[in-house]
Amino acid sequence: MTHSLHQSLPYFLQVPGVLEEFDHSSSLVKLMSINQAANRTAFNWTDSRIVEWEKFAELAKYEPESQKPTVKALLIVAYSVIIIMSLFGNMLVCHVVIKNKRMHSATSLFIVNLAVSDILITLLNTPFTLVRFVNSTWVFGKAMCHISRFVQYCSLHVSTLTLTAIALDRHQVFIFSRSLLYVRPMVPF
Repeated sequence: MTHSLHQSLPYFLQVPGVLEEFDHSSSLVKLMSINQAANRTAFNWTDSRIVEWEKFAELAKYEPESQKPTVKALLIVAYSVIIIMSLFGNMLVCHVVIKNKRMHSATSLFIVNLAVSDILITLLNTPFTLVRFVNSTWVFGKAMCHISRFVQYCSLHVSTLTLTAIALDRHQVFIFSRSLLYVRPMVPF
């Protein structure tokens, strides 16, 4: 074990020989007893709390049903349909707004912004999420993990802010048009 790794471990694992005798299949009880011996302190955990924690840890794992071939096939089909429909619909929205000159307005540009955000999440997040669900692990490396998560959060924020901008734009149009109706001076005939 290197010196820097040894310093980053909790105190009770820095005691010589603790990691060598601790196998990863040991229970939480054994780990707590090692910690008590190293720190000379006691946890206030009862045996029932430890059993509850171990049950929770078991439930947090993937269920065996999610690994069945039929579930995997249904996931692949459902995600494929969603990806194809999302790409087709969002590209169609972009095409219609760009080609139709009458659609060049603030609201239409906001809608194109939403469509582009959806296209990005469809291409850079959804397929990788599917593979992660099917394989029960991430297989694309650390860089793609960060890119996928970044695109997911960016798209979420872009969508939220764009919908807010659309709402504010519509609010201003509504308020401005109503004020024009009531402010008009009366013209005598």
